[in-house]
Parts: sequence; structure tokens; C-alpha cells
Amino acid sequence: MGAFSWFKDKNSKKNKQETPTVESHYIKLARKASFLRYTVLLFIVLFGVYSFSFHSSEITVDNFDYMMKFLNVGEDEESLKGSTISFDGSTGNRGLIYKGDLAVLNENGLTVTGWDGEVILRDGFSYDHPKMLENGKNIFCYDVGGKELRIFNSYSRLARVNFDYAVHYVDASANGEYCVVSSAKGYRSAVYVYDAEFRFRYSRLFSDKYVNFAAMSPDGQEFIVAAQYSKNGNLATQISRFSLSSDSVLFEKEFIGEIPLGIYFTENGYQLLTTDTLRSFDANNETVSEVSFDGRKLLSGNISGTRATINYGLEGLSGGTETNVYRNDGSVEYTVSFDTALSDTMICGNVLYALSPGVLTVCDIEADEMTQYGIPTSFSALVRDEDSIILVSDNKAEYFNENSFERIES
Repeated sequence: MGAFSWFKDKNSKKNKQETPTVESHYIKLARKASFLRYTVLLFIVLFGVYSFSFHSSEITVDNFDYMMKFLNVGEDEESLKGSTISFDGSTGNRGLIYKGDLAVLNENGLTVTGWDGEVILRDGFSYDHPKMLENGKNIFCYDVGGKELRIFNSYSRLARVNFDYAVHYVDASANGEYCVVSSAKGYRSAVYVYDAEFRFRYSRLFSDKYVNFAAMSPDGQEFIVAAQYSKNGNLATQISRFSLSSDSVLFEKEFIGEIPLGIYFTENGYQLLTTDTLRSFDANNETVSEVSFDGRKLLSGNISGTRATINYGLEGLSGGTETNVYRNDGSVEYTVSFDTALSDTMICGNVLYALSPGVLTVCDIEADEMTQYGIPTSFSALVRDEDSIILVSDNKAEYFNENSFERIES
């Protein structure tokens, strides 16, 4: 054996290794595919066992029917979507668009209907003063003065939360957190906050103030309340801002001689509406603007993005209405007057919609143009679906299409 024979033997062993054949290559792939298949099957079986063990109440034929509506069974097949929905007639219907479907709440319960006319969900219950809201994830239904909160998705009731005292107001964030304004023993008001899984997370008790309204921040980590109380014989409003990660108050301010009508988080901060003033605050709690109503008769108001719509009653016996659209800085962006009272107003994009009996007025805010359409007098409310408007009556909902209604010539 030579001095370098060990290295030669090693190299000769490497050379003797066979080159993998095509057949052996595909055998390896087949084994890997078989292993992956059985792994997936095992996961499905375990998932099924978990689902039936812990969520058996959620597994219904209706749920599968709802999920099937999102599946395309054919490449060229298109689902027919109507523009009108009819439902059981009832006074005081409240409607909203939830994940593309129409949710209607009244004193007899909740109904969710697709625009193909199919009823997706119907849950019957009795409410005297029903209220409803949605946050993109769930629908929240409650009875003002009642003691329960019902939470739904499109096809089932997810939770039913009971309280010892009456529920006055509910608000929810886009992340799923929600707050409930109620009371507690020995206190005038209480605000309870729950997470997206409906678990209790935070509470704030008020011994000498009545909380009228509360608003959750978009990220669900803060909330702000508007409370009413008496100070030195005068009515007063106080706003208080809280964080779920702290027991202390982040910000507090009072306004003497005013009663709160609403508080809202906006894109740039939040706004407070009272009987006398509309105030805008930035994210640092600094006052951005104050719009005084100067003694005018306030009829209603709502906040939409960076705009606020305020409706005033006109002086005299005409019962007319003046509608002002305010920017976040308090300046008037648009104003229009009507000879009659308004049933509802709403802003979509740069268009103001004003509903009165038998008439829908469409105002282009930027172009300062107004068009009126004759509509059935049964329509009494407006519902927004992105940049479209839906007209709602006691038993019908219809997308507004200018070609479907007669234009009123001025």
C-alpha cells in the first residue's frame, strides 16, 4: 500500500455511488406527497373533532348555506343581485348594511336578507326601543332600557350578554372591542368594555354623573364618554377620555349649561355635540373648533368622516329646515334650506342626501348643485352602502337610482 492509498480508496468509493434514476426520484416525490396527504387528512379530522366538541351549536345547515354563497360554482355564472328587498312590515324599522346584506331591526327582532331576496338570518325577540349598530365584524342589538345585548354575525347569534341594570348606549370599534353604558349598585352610571371575543376587559364607574354616550377609538384601546350632571344648580356636560391600559383619566373637561347629544371619534380626533355647540378636538385633546348654534332650534345632527351635518328648524310656522354642512375646522362648507321637515339626512362622498315625505333631494356639495326626485311617501329613512344610498320604509328597501324615479323640475 502506497503512502496515499487511503485517499485513493476514499475517492473510489465516491465514484462507485450510483447516480439516482428517474424512477427513484419520483418514488421519493410520491412518498412526500403521501405523507403530506395524510398530514392534511389528520388535521381535518382533528379540526372536525374540535369543532363538534366546542362549537357544535354553530354547525348548522344555514351556516353552510351562507358560506356557499361566496363560492363560484361556474366560471361564467354570476349571482343575480337585486336592487329591492321586501320584508315583514313594522313601524320603527332600523336598517344597516352588514357585509353587503341588509340587516333590519324592529320591535319583533332582527332579520338579515341578501339582495337576492334570500333570508340569511331571522331571530325573533321583543324590544320596546330597539337600537342597532355594526363594526364590520358583528351586529349589536339592544333595547334602550332593557338589560341585554345580543351580538350576531350574518347567520347566527354569537353572544347574549345580560346586565343587572338597564342598557343605555353601546358602541364598538373596528377591531371588535365594544363598550356598554349601564349602571351599577351605588353608582349612577357604569361603562363596561369587552374584547373581540366578548370577554369582559375593563369597567369605569361614575358615582355622581349620568353617562349619556360613549365612543370606542378605532383601535379599541381607548374610549371617551359624554356625561350629564348638575353643578351649582346648572346642567353641565363633561367629557372624559380613558385608556384600557390605565386606571387614570387621560383627559377631562366640562361645559356648563349644556346637555350632551353625542360624542364621536373622527379621522383626526373626536367631536362633541351638545344642545348649544359642536366642538372638534384633535388627537391630543386640543380644541380645533367650536360651532355655536346661537339659540337656533337644533333638530338633529350626525358626523360623517371629516364633515358634520346639523339640521336647524326655521323660525315661523312653516316647519322648514336649514341644513348646514361643517368642516372639521368649524367653517360652513354647504348650506341649504327646505320648506318642510326632513325625515333623514346623510352624506356619501361629496353628496348630501336629504329625505322628506315624497321627495329625495340630492345636493352636490362641491358643485353647489341640487336635484330633487319624487319618491313614494312610505320611505322614511336612509341607509348608506359605501357611496350608494338605500331608501327604507316599513316593509321595503330600495337602492336609489336616479333613472328609477321621476325628477322634479323646479
